[in-house]
Amino acid sequence: MFAYVARRIMTTIPLLLVGTFIVYALTASVANPLAKLATCTTCDQAAFDRIIDLYNLDDPIPVRYGKWMLGAATGDMGQAPSQGNFDVFPLVMERMANTAQLAIPAFLIIAVLAIALGVFSAVNQYSKSDYFVTGFSFVGISMPTFFFALVLQVIFGVWWQDWFDAKPFYVSQMHMGSIVDIIRSHTLPILTLVLVITAAESRFERASMLEVINSDYIRTARAKGLPRWRVILKHGLRNAMIPLVTIWAIDFAALLGGSVVTETIFSWPGLGPLLLDGIFQGDLNLTMGIVMLIAMLVIFFNLIADLVYGMLDPRIRYE
Repeated sequence: MFAYVARRIMTTIPLLLVGTFIVYALTASVANPLAKLATCTTCDQAAFDRIIDLYNLDDPIPVRYGKWMLGAATGDMGQAPSQGNFDVFPLVMERMANTAQLAIPAFLIIAVLAIALGVFSAVNQYSKSDYFVTGFSFVGISMPTFFFALVLQVIFGVWWQDWFDAKPFYVSQMHMGSIVDIIRSHTLPILTLVLVITAAESRFERASMLEVINSDYIRTARAKGLPRWRVILKHGLRNAMIPLVTIWAIDFAALLGGSVVTETIFSWPGLGPLLLDGIFQGDLNLTMGIVMLIAMLVIFFNLIADLVYGMLDPRIRYE
């Protein structure tokens, strides 16, 4: 197990370096920190020299990337000019904590619903309930995230207030007062994420479960007289969850990396809007800091998923 983990980590380091270098090179070739000084009539050459020295603009891009990576390895990702020259690392960590307040509860709800709906739909294949779950899934997959977010804002921010003269949930910003305020501000963005992601994951679980329940060992277990639901939950569900674990690893990393559309629509101070600020304002340090974080999350949770495979299926060995 240890040798497998060490080997996986060693093989992902080159991938991480290549991926982040591509992002760094593309961003650096577009973003020009000297552009704002080009129209400045009172700036002297010393101002240009300070910017050049601050961002190492006199070095080629590979050298600049190497210097940035050496700093990032020690926790120094530079400063973010688009955010008032705050240090990138603590800023990204602060925003990630805000994003995690949506990502973690949303993921837990999604995981439970995806398994429940997928198994229920597979066991009742071609029934009315299966068609109902399938219809829900198709609606969730086909509709964009911003559609659900805007619909929830209209229903609970406008219509509900007109109908009952009350607003049960906040439709924007993060409110961290009492527990009631937290629930009111977190509910709608979490519900948006749950609707969109559960729809896709339940389809994966249904397809996987259908393949498992039609396998020989399931039929053998049924022939021995074991109750149907015991066969499905004890013998079938573990194997059917293996493909879903892979999807979970990707989705959870994406949620922790910032749900750009959801957080933007609900004015949530998470990583999503921060990444957009970094991209649109050409903030190289900020963009790279968030991209590095997302890349590490994806690598870490994919490694965790590979280890969980062995727990779900004892036939899988790490050699």
